[in-house]
Amino acid sequence: MKKIALPMATMVSLLAQSALATAALAQSGGPAGEDVQASEDIVVTARRREERLQDVPIAVSAVDAAALNSRGLDNVTQVSQIAPNIQFTPGQGGNSGGIAPFIRGVGENDFIITSDPAVGVYIDGVYVARTFGAMTELLGIDRIEVLRGPQGTLFGKNTVGGAINIVSSVPGQEQRVETDLRYGSFNTVRARAYVETPLSDSWSLGVAALGEFGEGWQNIPSGDNLGNRNVVGGKLALHYKGATIDALLQADGLRRRQHSAPHSMVAFTPTFLSGLQSAFIAPCCTVPGDIDRTDSTAALNKDETDAFNSSLTLTADVGPATLKSITAYRHVDALFGRDGDASSTVNYAGDIHDEQARQISQELQLSLDLGGRGALLLGAFAYREKTRDNTRLVVADGLYPRLIAAGFDPALATALDFNIDFRNRQRTDNLALFANGNYEILDNLSLELGARYTWEKKRFTQSATRIYANQPLLAGTPSYTLEKSWDAFTPRASLSYKVRPNLLTYASFSKGFRSGGFNGRPTSLEEIGSYDPEHLTAYEAGVKAGFGRIATINLAVFRNAYRDQQILVSTVSPATGLIVVRNENAGRSRIQGIELEGNFRVSRHFTLTSALGLLDAKYLSYMSVINGVPTDVSNRSLKQAPDITANASAVYQAALTEALEGLVRVDVAYKSAVFVDAENTPLLRQPDHAIVNASAELRLTDCGLSLRAGVDNLTNRRIITAGYDASTSFGFTEAYYSPPRRYSLTLAWRR
Repeated sequence: MKKIALPMATMVSLLAQSALATAALAQSGGPAGEDVQASEDIVVTARRREERLQDVPIAVSAVDAAALNSRGLDNVTQVSQIAPNIQFTPGQGGNSGGIAPFIRGVGENDFIITSDPAVGVYIDGVYVARTFGAMTELLGIDRIEVLRGPQGTLFGKNTVGGAINIVSSVPGQEQRVETDLRYGSFNTVRARAYVETPLSDSWSLGVAALGEFGEGWQNIPSGDNLGNRNVVGGKLALHYKGATIDALLQADGLRRRQHSAPHSMVAFTPTFLSGLQSAFIAPCCTVPGDIDRTDSTAALNKDETDAFNSSLTLTADVGPATLKSITAYRHVDALFGRDGDASSTVNYAGDIHDEQARQISQELQLSLDLGGRGALLLGAFAYREKTRDNTRLVVADGLYPRLIAAGFDPALATALDFNIDFRNRQRTDNLALFANGNYEILDNLSLELGARYTWEKKRFTQSATRIYANQPLLAGTPSYTLEKSWDAFTPRASLSYKVRPNLLTYASFSKGFRSGGFNGRPTSLEEIGSYDPEHLTAYEAGVKAGFGRIATINLAVFRNAYRDQQILVSTVSPATGLIVVRNENAGRSRIQGIELEGNFRVSRHFTLTSALGLLDAKYLSYMSVINGVPTDVSNRSLKQAPDITANASAVYQAALTEALEGLVRVDVAYKSAVFVDAENTPLLRQPDHAIVNASAELRLTDCGLSLRAGVDNLTNRRIITAGYDASTSFGFTEAYYSPPRRYSLTLAWRR
């Protein structure tokens, strides 16, 4: 922690000086920004009931609809520009729709069906296991909450690293209309609309629609650009509010027809496999000279998704208690691919994935008021997911028939046929009981206790066939089935004390659990099997301070003890020579850090917000098998765990005339250097960098019209956000880059 002590002290000093200055300004009668919403006014449901953000003894960041619109944010992944110690990796394998968050260095970016998220994503209380079909670009989002640390005593599905809770607006008895039209760089056009209207004294309706189309920023000379946009979606919410019954029916759908997510080959060194490709098929491979330019075989240049989701939330007042039921169904079909060799004429390396996931969940909550001094939540959760993954691995496509024609022994030609069809199926069943209660044991001193019991079973079936040789990939094993179950008891305890109405202190202890799984990509019989569940013990202390409408400052200090952390690694099988991507367990890890968030109203017109996350993450015990030899790799750095994340926003808002107001803002997000893969590949080291966004907006206050001009990534900073090192097998290293500078103009109407 020594390396972060100085920046921490500096930040605390600056925030303290700013708080004193703004407090003095208010006391002296200066302008005090009363028309700007205070963060302490934001209402969240982090504890499954409505509370002020500043009253929740949990490290939680929240951004409401007004802030989302002001910043021009239209996707949950952009929340990393606001909250400390959180970041998102882009969808890999060519998929652009996946949401892969990391919170406090804990996360998972593998899209395979055998791997579960370490950070849970919830949409209106429903856990989302596969985020391909999660639609977060719609209008009508009330707020996004980011909860850091293990979650399980309050949420239906346990998550070890944290939770992202996306809460939609609930239609009420007032008519509301929001619509916007945006045009931006790369001929991107987006139109959105949201309408709420009452149907009667008890019924109301909400409808949202989205259409977005754009050319994409990564050029392909032979065809369609990567990173384009072609999305349509919609959502319907029907709300009934009676005297004792509240019912909310929601349904949404998504259709995405895009090209692959942008990716680039950044290095290539010839290997045995590439030598065979060059000798018998066609020369390979050429590294593109520009990250904004690559190439792809048309059959692999796909990113298509169809999704349908629905939920029914029933809430009933039953005497002194409230009973809630959340029933949900989610269905997603996705087809996506990537071309690793960056060529439209050579099929040396690539893959195409046909994914399907269906999940059904049922959650019951019973909330009891404890005489006005606390509340008790009792819950039960049942979940089943059925998933399908059909993957075709393309490796030196056509090598087998060329070798046979050249007179090679069929057995040798078969061993060198690495074009493989994988057929994976998995069913997951999860049952849980949880409880969480808080009670004011003394005036302003509250004790919170929670516990969860989780049982989860997975059944996995796989078959893998060499396409040209028509032989099982695993000799003598055309298919196999694995089944295993895990369970865990995860408690939580918290003690909080309100020093004064706007000053809350707290300390907490909690445990998190993520069940084990199966290796979904074995290339030899020895690799068939499972990996263990992971366990995290978290300790946290914090302070939440409010200074009227002048400032809020929140501080959290945490330490996580991680056992059997699941690590996604890439290596080479000594038995087959094929690349192996597998999960393995690191023995012990330690993650500790500090988080500081501040919101300051310097004047009636000028607001500053900032956040700082400091992270000290290291493996204490980690043995991996490299080239068949057990090796101590405890000196590696945790992937996607930067030492410093920081952001700051400056907003100036003022009336220009009686009917016109203007707003100018600058947002800066900084992240220190970090590796994006578990192997710490030097080429996949993300440098320290800052991303700057800026915008100016004019608002006609009488009619609700506004015009916003914005630029994202103002300095055109290009950095690696994810990657894949196949240098020892295929010979190339592949990377995903942040988008270039982008301009946009948005016309909006809100009534």
